[in-house]
Amino acid sequence: MGEHEKRCRSYTEDHPSTDDDDDEEGGLDISQYISKLTQTQTQTQDETAGKEAAIEIADSDDDDAFSDPQLAKKTTSSSKPAPKQKRRVMQSATPSESEEASGADIGESDFDMFDDDMVAAYKQFKNRRTLKRKRVAAETKRIRADKKSKTNAATSIIGRKQMVKKARKDVERSVLTGSDHDEGNDAYLDDPTPDYIDSRRRKMKKLHQAGLLYPPSYEGIEFSGPDSEERPVLSGVKPQRSYEDIQLRESLGVIPASIAQWLRDYQIDGVRFLHERFVRQTGALLGDDMGLGKTIQVIAFLTAAFGKTASESDAKRMRKVRRLGDGGWYPRILIVCPGTLMQNWEDELEKWGWWDVHKYHGNTREKKAVLDAARKGMVEIMITTYTTYRMNESQINTVDWDCVIADECHQIKSKDAEITKAMNKVNALCRIGLTGTAIQNKYEELWALLNWVKPGGYGSSQEWKQLISRPLKLGQAHDATNEQLGNARAKAQELVTKVLPDVFLRRMKTLIADQLPKKSDRVVFCPLTETQAEAYRTLVESETFEYVRRANEPCDCDSGKKRGWCCYIEIPGKGKWAYYTFPCMQTLQKLSNHLALLLPLSSDSSEKQAKDLENLQIACPDDWKDYYRIKDSIFSQSQREFCGKWKVLKRLLDFWHSNGDKVLVFSHSVRLLRLLKSLFDIDGTKYNFSYLDGSMSYDDRSKAVADFNSNPTQFVFLISTKAGGVGLNITSANKVVVVDPNWNPAYDLQAQDRAYRIGQTRDVEVFRLVSSGTIEEIVYARQIYKQQQANIGYTASDERRYFKGVMDDSGKKGELFGLTNLFTFAEDGLLLRDIVHQTNVAETRAGVKAMDFEAVDEGDFEDEDDDWLSDKALGLDEDDGSEVSQMKKFAEIIASGGSEKVNTRGRKKYTKRAGPDPINAILAKAGVQYTHENSEVIGRSEIEAKLSRKAMELRGDLELGGERVFQFSQSQSQQQSLEFEEEGRVEDSEAEVEVDGRKGGREEFKIHYRYRPKEDVRRRQFCSIAKAMGFEDPVEFALEVEDMTLEERRKVLDKFYRKRRREIAVELGGRG
Repeated sequence: MGEHEKRCRSYTEDHPSTDDDDDEEGGLDISQYISKLTQTQTQTQDETAGKEAAIEIADSDDDDAFSDPQLAKKTTSSSKPAPKQKRRVMQSATPSESEEASGADIGESDFDMFDDDMVAAYKQFKNRRTLKRKRVAAETKRIRADKKSKTNAATSIIGRKQMVKKARKDVERSVLTGSDHDEGNDAYLDDPTPDYIDSRRRKMKKLHQAGLLYPPSYEGIEFSGPDSEERPVLSGVKPQRSYEDIQLRESLGVIPASIAQWLRDYQIDGVRFLHERFVRQTGALLGDDMGLGKTIQVIAFLTAAFGKTASESDAKRMRKVRRLGDGGWYPRILIVCPGTLMQNWEDELEKWGWWDVHKYHGNTREKKAVLDAARKGMVEIMITTYTTYRMNESQINTVDWDCVIADECHQIKSKDAEITKAMNKVNALCRIGLTGTAIQNKYEELWALLNWVKPGGYGSSQEWKQLISRPLKLGQAHDATNEQLGNARAKAQELVTKVLPDVFLRRMKTLIADQLPKKSDRVVFCPLTETQAEAYRTLVESETFEYVRRANEPCDCDSGKKRGWCCYIEIPGKGKWAYYTFPCMQTLQKLSNHLALLLPLSSDSSEKQAKDLENLQIACPDDWKDYYRIKDSIFSQSQREFCGKWKVLKRLLDFWHSNGDKVLVFSHSVRLLRLLKSLFDIDGTKYNFSYLDGSMSYDDRSKAVADFNSNPTQFVFLISTKAGGVGLNITSANKVVVVDPNWNPAYDLQAQDRAYRIGQTRDVEVFRLVSSGTIEEIVYARQIYKQQQANIGYTASDERRYFKGVMDDSGKKGELFGLTNLFTFAEDGLLLRDIVHQTNVAETRAGVKAMDFEAVDEGDFEDEDDDWLSDKALGLDEDDGSEVSQMKKFAEIIASGGSEKVNTRGRKKYTKRAGPDPINAILAKAGVQYTHENSEVIGRSEIEAKLSRKAMELRGDLELGGERVFQFSQSQSQQQSLEFEEEGRVEDSEAEVEVDGRKGGREEFKIHYRYRPKEDVRRRQFCSIAKAMGFEDPVEFALEVEDMTLEERRKVLDKFYRKRRREIAVELGGRG
């Protein structure tokens, strides 16, 4: 600890805050003194730096600038000159714990004792960015040099020989195994661990077994009175096991019978996992899905850690231990959580036992009293919020906590966030994080959580990025080579099997699938209305949007620079284009949902109204005056032609209302929810609906939920996603509609879980509405990308590789990243549909080549279901669900056929289904051209797994390792697709056949399928598929295909391509 820090801590401890009855201002944090003083001295530099920040973000490879709207807002706001401020000092916290703390003016004479240190602090603050860049550059250079040495060693091998894996360097070993932090490597860490943490860690190592925190001993302590009452008392709930204590043998803990009887097996495993880490004083992440009882597992673990029995005597344990006066150890626990969950923690702790719980929240006097009691060991559990902790970090960390529990710990996912920096200084060796979404946007978020749980144990963020994140992202690209794919899958296996098991425990809802009904998650791509489409087109073609969209293109002055950094830095009369990036994104997202969202609001500031009016004038140059007149009449704004999604939602609601269903409608826009309410009135639906947003108190929210659950006449519940996405149980509803997708998929998934949870008795259907061809398609595409990243990080899942874009790679923007994709209107096409279909074709082709099938006699299949499109024929039977065996059956059937006549020989007449799916009919009538199940797009692919295993074998091959896995797949990016169209039309032939050597005495053929031939070719191909499937009428087959899931369509395509391949091979063999 430096001399300055010692003096700061000494000052904090020796000069406690003096609270008077009339003064709630409380003690001052020395770190806040320093930051406020240096802020005034560096005002001019901050103004200049703030203006440049938006430009840096816009050209950054880091997708967080756009994936996190809050960050983008912060960046945008920081671009404006900051107002002059008086030299003030923030108080520790206001009575309401507001972010905007205020304090009294402080004279410079108060800081005379720190004059020398303040100069050094100011210099460090001034040069902080330069030092950070140098540190990152040095770390990256070191890691790349390590990689280069391995590559040089590999290239010395002659011929196609597998690379020899050498022993890993210490750096890579520490990242992949989470080895103990080496204090000598602090220079490479983003934020070196505090001295008090290192001191406690050294002390722990010296004690060896004596330092293990087994439950405290209560020998010699008598608890008078019978333990007649036990907790919890749960009426109407069936116990999960017999009434017996559960011994935790490794950690010497006991889960008392009164709690154990209610815990499921996976929850017992979770308690064991947490308590073992507590005893060893190391960290843990509990990453169970929402609804699996993370809070209950923590309370059961704490009961074992304290040695409690869940009986009345537990209320006396702390006082009796302290009365002994022998300095015996007794745990002190800190829980940090969002403010909305504080009361929930108090309620659950009271429900499941007897605990001495205090909230560190409110005015300064109350907080000081709680902290003083904690220092004296007279508090078992102290609960605070993330904001309160950040503002009072130095005071809270004067207590040596035995364990810190961070609920919803994904709030510390960003290593540069202030809350993350504060939480990294928490004074505890045992740090337990609870989150169901450890990976929300990128793999670096997982590193931030692991680094908090086990400081320094996983290297620096640059090491993680180079050794973990980058290989995983490159290998997931659609155009990945065998080497990239093989390295990615191998790295994912190492992550899941070597890095995470010791510190990360995650279970899915499939564990309780037997207690839940079915759930479908359909994504509906809704067309814009003509009014919306015209306004959207006009916006993206306007000067402002063009400056933003084309900023990364080469400048037309031939300087070699990009437009946005050369001749087009400033938009004429408006300023730098970078200031408009996020506002333009917001405008397009508003217009994608409802045109009236562009109208100014009289309640907004005059500056915002002026900006909204400008956007309205650009989008609707002919009609903006008429629209502006109705800006304060929400009833007049609720017009059908303003919202393409309303046409879909209205038809669905009418159908559900007639069936007696109950519906939850989620939106991130409160204003959009109010417009929907008005549309109910305009269309005369007479729906009974409830409403919930962030302006309502917690009591009012609870009352609204209770009323909706208990009142059968309440049909629709309009809910703000951020206000109602967490903590609500609305199992009376069985339909969920997410009106607008969020950049972060976790928000939409949490909204679904309001209805799909334990207690739900009906099947749940989820409908996500996405405006086709707009920025919302990019938003949802990034959701797919991020969910696939999470699955790979959690389970090393072999996910389908849809996108060529790679996050944080400026050279691989693809179809997902970059300004061009965000600000392009694809009004004549469906980007996601084309990408998904192309990937299906590419995967099927590659799967045909990767798998080796052997033909069998036709007689082996005489007993199979005769319908080509039955569940069995499509590989959906319950007895044999593996995709490999299904594909073999398809290949064997095709091999036994040989001609189209055999397709229907010996088969029963096709039995038509009872009728078309009413939902599909409703969507088709509303103009929807494409939908898919989210679960079919995201998840493990058996063919991809096969390709991955092959790539892992070839990645060391000097020649084949560099070949693409999908060798002939076309580009998917919008810009490249246009270039492909301009190159000329392809011939009408369905396939080009090329002989590619021999294999097993037979010629091996490469079939060059065309992904997007002309329409007449596609019609002919569809008719050929229909005939091959046993349909004389293509229309009948089209109706059948319309009702198929994406997986069923994929299997039919796979079957057809195998048959065509076989026929062409037979033809060429006959010619020879």
